[in-house]
Parts: sequence; C-alpha cells; structure tokens
Amino acid sequence: MQRALARLSVTTKNWRAVQSQVLEEVRRAEFVAFDLELTGLHVKNERFIGIDRCYAAHREGAKTFVPVQVGICASRRCPDRSIPGGSTHWILSPVSLYVFPRESGEAASHFSVSAATMVFLDSNGFNFNDWVRHGLGWLRPAEEEEKRRSVQQRIDEVSRLKRGAIASAPVVDATQAPPVPLDIPDGADRSAVDACRGQIREWLMSPSNLPLEIPMENAFQRLLMHTVIAQEFPQVYSHSSRRAGERFLCVYKSQAEVYEEQLRALEREMEAIDEEVGVRSLIDEITRAQKPMVGHNCFYDFLHLYQTFYGDLPESIQEFKALWLQLFPQTLDTKYLAEAHELLAGLQPPATLKGLCDFMVQSAAKAQGAGAGGPLPLTFEVNQLPGVDYQLPTASVVGANGELTPPNEDVVDSSHEAGYDALMTSMVFIHQLSQIMGKKRLPFDQLDFGPLRKRTSDDPRRSLTEALPLSVNRIRLVRAQPNVVNLSGRDEADMSRHFLMTGYPPAWKKWDLMKVWSPLWVGLSYIDDGSCWVIARNEADAVNIQKIYRMIEAPQFKMQTYDEHKAAQEQAPNAALAAGGG
Repeated sequence: MQRALARLSVTTKNWRAVQSQVLEEVRRAEFVAFDLELTGLHVKNERFIGIDRCYAAHREGAKTFVPVQVGICASRRCPDRSIPGGSTHWILSPVSLYVFPRESGEAASHFSVSAATMVFLDSNGFNFNDWVRHGLGWLRPAEEEEKRRSVQQRIDEVSRLKRGAIASAPVVDATQAPPVPLDIPDGADRSAVDACRGQIREWLMSPSNLPLEIPMENAFQRLLMHTVIAQEFPQVYSHSSRRAGERFLCVYKSQAEVYEEQLRALEREMEAIDEEVGVRSLIDEITRAQKPMVGHNCFYDFLHLYQTFYGDLPESIQEFKALWLQLFPQTLDTKYLAEAHELLAGLQPPATLKGLCDFMVQSAAKAQGAGAGGPLPLTFEVNQLPGVDYQLPTASVVGANGELTPPNEDVVDSSHEAGYDALMTSMVFIHQLSQIMGKKRLPFDQLDFGPLRKRTSDDPRRSLTEALPLSVNRIRLVRAQPNVVNLSGRDEADMSRHFLMTGYPPAWKKWDLMKVWSPLWVGLSYIDDGSCWVIARNEADAVNIQKIYRMIEAPQFKMQTYDEHKAAQEQAPNAALAAGGG
C-alpha cells in the first residue's frame, strides 16, 4: 500500500473559488465530521485520574500547540438515489484546509511544535511550504466584533461629515484673484506635478461629474499634489485611494464626493473582514444550523477547535461544557460508540480510525443480504470539490468463500490527511448507525439529524438523541479515568461506579473480561495486559458487580472499589516511611 502524496488542500490560493461551494455543502449536510492535524499533542503524556486533571492537561496542550490542517466532511442522504425499503445513498463532501495564524495588527502569534509530530506530518505528505505561505487565517468572534465596531464607527463619522458637507456646500467666488502656483524645483517631482495640473485643468473644463483618478504609487508625490490642489485649485477636493493593490490620487468637484469615496473604502474594509474570518465561517455555519458534529477520539480536537477559533478555554471543564453546548448541542464520538454502545461493542472493532473504518466496511460487505436484524444496506459517493480528488476508503475484499483478500498494493493510503480522516469518520458513523438501526428494525428514513423537537404521536421519526440516548455528547478520554466525559450532563466522574480489576491472565481479551460480569453490560478502560478499570452503567449495576465478585469461587483476579484503590495508594508511601524509620 502506498502513502498518499500531498493532495490539493484549500489555501489562500483557492479559498475564494471554493468557499461558497463548501458553505453550501455544509448547509445541506445532515451531519458534519471533523478532524484536525496539529503541531503537537500533549505537554505532559501521562495517565490522569479524574476528569478535571485530564481537562487541565489537555487545555494546556491546546494553548501550546495549534492546528495546521482542518478537515471536514459534510454528509447527507440522497433520497433520489436511495431505494425505498432498500439501500440508503449517502453523499460525502470532504475538504482539507491549511490554517496558519496570520499576524493581526501588533498582535504576534507564538506556538510550539513537536519534532516527532513534524516528522509524522512530513511522512504523511504534509506540505509545509503551502502551510506557512498560503495557510488560511481566521478571526475569533471577539476579534471580528472589535474590527467591525472600529470600521462602523468610522463609517458613522464620515456619514455625518458627508451630510454636513451637502448642507453647507461652498459657493465659488468668480471674482477672486487666481491662486499663485506652488514653486517646485525642477526634477521628477515637478514633471509629475505639471502632468497632474494639466489633467486637472482638462477635467475641470469637461462636462463630466465623475471624479478624476490619477494612478500615483509615489507617496511623496501624492502628498505634494494634495498641497498643490489645496493652493491652486481651491474649488476641488483631493483624496488618496487604494484599490486592488494600486494607489490613486482622486480629485472631486465637491467635498461630499470625497466622503462618498471614503465610505466606499470603508465598505471594502468591512468586506475584507468577512474574508479574514476565514475557516471559522464554515464552523459558524455548522453552529448556526445546529448540525451534529462527529469526530473520532475527538476530545482533544474539540478543545483545539474552541481555543483556536472561538476563545481561550476556561479553567473549569464545567464552564467549557456550557460554552461548547451553545455552539454544538449534538456531538458524537465514533470511538466511544464503537467501544461503549451495546449493539456495537460486541463486534470488538479496532481502536484506530483507519482500522475501524476498514472493519466497518468489511462487516457491512460480509453482512450483505442478512435481512431483518442485519445492518441496513448503504451506498456512497464522494462529492468532489474543484481540483480535489478523494476516493472512498477501500478495505479488504470479501471473496465468495467469505475470506478477506487484502487490498492491492497500489491502493493509496490517505489516512492522517485531515479531509480524508473526516471522510473515514463520516463513513464509520454511517455504518455504526446502519448496524444500530438494523438491529432495532428501524429504517434510515425515520432518523432525524436535526435538533430534538416535539413530535405528534403519529410521527415515526426519531432524533439522534432519541436513537442514541447514551451516546450523544459522550466523548472518549484517552489515558484517563474516568475514560468518558459527558458534555451535556453529569460527568461519569462518580468513581463509585469504577472498579479496579487486576491480576487476570494476560491472554484474556475484551470479551473474556465482559463475560465475567454477564449479564451486566460494563465499560472497560485498559491499564496494561493484566489490569483494567470496570465501569458500571449505573448505581444498581455497581452493587451487582460487587455481588458477582463475591459469588465467584477462587477468582483469577482481584477487584477493588475506587475508594479501596485510593486508600491502598495512600497507605503505600506511609508503609515505606515506617519501614525506613524502623
């Protein structure tokens, strides 16, 4: 299998050409998958006990490193190409965007990079030159508001001056003696001034009421001409203007026209702010329409998304939750779904995004024709942006005998490119829904991706929250205990539902561990080959776990409650001190 070369990402070179199309795909999407590539991951790479400690460490990382590439994939069903009672056709629109913090006024951007991450990005086809030279900038909402307020204040002031100029237009005194020309030494400046004088006289004799625009790049000559015009042509007004990088000396027959040109320039400044908002315009569209946001192992990505595009992360995770839900009320993590949903965890899928995507594609292929209770049939197509070539992930091929044939060596592996990872995340989530909906005997057209709303009794549709009540806004935490954060409610931080299971045979797999606690459904968070945390779903299951443990004769493992584990940790240093003192 070959690595993908750097494909065409969206940069400042093609942003204007594709922005409207990407925005339109986001508007039409039923959900949007999201992925980030970063300059680094963790300031401290350690295990965390407690969600607050985990959040604090990841918050520090999000304030230290920055995104280099944003990947989104807008996903929607296509009823015209779906078959009633048969397959559901999905249109996936992926895109990658290079992002680089542009300087704004006197504000300087500083961030850290990890050498290992830079090597990783390079090995996966990342184009560092395009990133630095042409990466898209952005404005946070507060920065955008400040810029707009400043420009609007100037617009209001110039508008006031324009109204005053119209009300008190000066009357030219024809009997006044002609002004004395300004004496300018011979040279290039005099030649330029004389040429402008001739153009102004010719323009004054013409019937035109349009302003006179004279291209003039030299700043000193523009300043000199303003002085000449004020002394030699008191009946007209001058103003310097810039359009599309070219500078002009503009001459007007009334003061109101000068103000009108200033207003046009300020309107262009306001339009330029729209462009400075950059990548955030796409994320704002997701927020405005309250589209579900889907990621894979995405807690760190979500912290970076907020820190980069919206504002500094608050100190407490509770504050972050409140701010996040205002922007994204429906968030899903395909890793958490794969490991925790009762209809998916039994499949024992791989943990990595690519492994999970291949696994779900293979599972769907092997289950073709399974009928009622099997995964719902799906078809996909990739909607290509101009100049961007994405292909659907190709997993192993299922042969007639049910055996899997590895993909051809010529197949290009594009994983770890943000847009492609967002594409794989979309496919994984759709396949997960296909498995869940199929086992619940619910057709895809009864799933509503919009926000939770009141329905009539005869409306068969279900929202994501109704279809996945224990999965929406639950995000997997890596190397942390508890290993999940609930963004929309009470954290799974009640450690009374956590049990430390140690000393079991290293050969035991996930299913072996889960069988111990059957018929209860438990969550698992691995520590090493012989230990893990067992997490009960509720208080009643926590009580039953302890009953099951007491009923096991000669257990092959030890189990401690969280309080027992914590007490043992606290006693260990004291015992060591006592031994040393003796």
